[in-house]
Amino acid sequence: MWDEKAANNLSRRERQVVEIVMQHGPCTGRQIEEHLQDAPTYSAVRSILRLLVEKGMLVKELVDGRDLFRLPVAAGKARVNALHSLVERFFDNSVGEAALALLGQRKARLSAEEADKLMQLIKEARQK
Repeated sequence: MWDEKAANNLSRRERQVVEIVMQHGPCTGRQIEEHLQDAPTYSAVRSILRLLVEKGMLVKELVDGRDLFRLPVAAGKARVNALHSLVERFFDNSVGEAALALLGQRKARLSAEEADKLMQLIKEARQK
């Protein structure tokens, strides 16, 4: 099970590995090593993977004789959990402040579909 407290206390390398698995889905240690920027040795990658499994951040499965590492929850759920944690820690649990920070950036671009969806969600939130 995804441990949000552990997720908040990951090292830079551990976060990078979790992000790779989140983005690419289940990966072998070699695949993770290939995606890591300035990758350490393969044995160091394996050590990071072992620690992430111990922390409950990744699950190791043997598939066709190879170790595959995956998230213990769906990637979408892990992203939502991470975002909730970020909003809680940096925006005093204010969804509005977080949204304003994101949308207030000069480079923020929304498709018409995204804008419509946001408008609908804002309307629903106001009615609550």
